Amino acid sequence: MRVVPSLLIWVFLLLWAALAVQGFIAFQTLEPTDSGFTRGFNRISAFLTWQAYALAAAVAASMCGRWARAEGLARLAARAPLWISGGFFIVLIFGFAALVIYTRVVG
Repeated sequence: MRVVPSLLIWVFLLLWAALAVQGFIAFQTLEPTDSGFTRGFNRISAFLTWQAYALAAAVAASMCGRWARAEGLARLAARAPLWISGGFFIVLIFGFAALVIYTRVVG
């Protein structure tokens, strides 16, 4: 296993964790703006922005894991963030699509 990509796996893992946690912190600490239906969308936008940054770090960790041909714990550290963040966005996309389909059928 190559040393530099292996080290980058752990750096990107820590970066992913920090960015994902920052998304939750931003959601909790921002004051909702606007009024009516759009009140609080700034919080959701901030949360999703930080989660997208975390997904980018997860992709980078996965690429480093493939480059280093990581094994064992390093392989799990390279792939788990992508599974978690990627899975979150897949569920979000399918949920949104299901909501749109539901409103078209019922509405």
